[in-house]
Amino acid sequence: MIIRQFLALAAISLILAACGQAGSNPNLTAQNPPQTSEQIPLGRRSHRHIDFTAAAQKLGVTEAKLKEALGVPTNPTNPPDGERRRPDLKAAATKLGVTEEKLREALGIPARPPSN
Repeated sequence: MIIRQFLALAAISLILAACGQAGSNPNLTAQNPPQTSEQIPLGRRSHRHIDFTAAAQKLGVTEAKLKEALGVPTNPTNPPDGERRRPDLKAAATKLGVTEEKLREALGIPARPPSN
């Protein structure tokens, strides 16, 4: 009887010690790693910030001319929800004298898959 109590006490001590070690080791406690962009549901994608200065340099135009062609305000304010509209990339590319593909590449916007 005393041996069983001793073994139970020793087992409980080992379990508590192991739990304490796991709590102090971040590698053991990382049960849910951060989500990558592939794991985020489509409806919850975050909008990336476009570097208009770098895009304008790639296209050989001024930043102001690029923003004007896209219809983006020079000093943007946060629009109320639902009022954000997508720029017409085809029209903007025509205004800038470049292809739509080159404009997408400069802005860092992935190409759309062909529609069926």
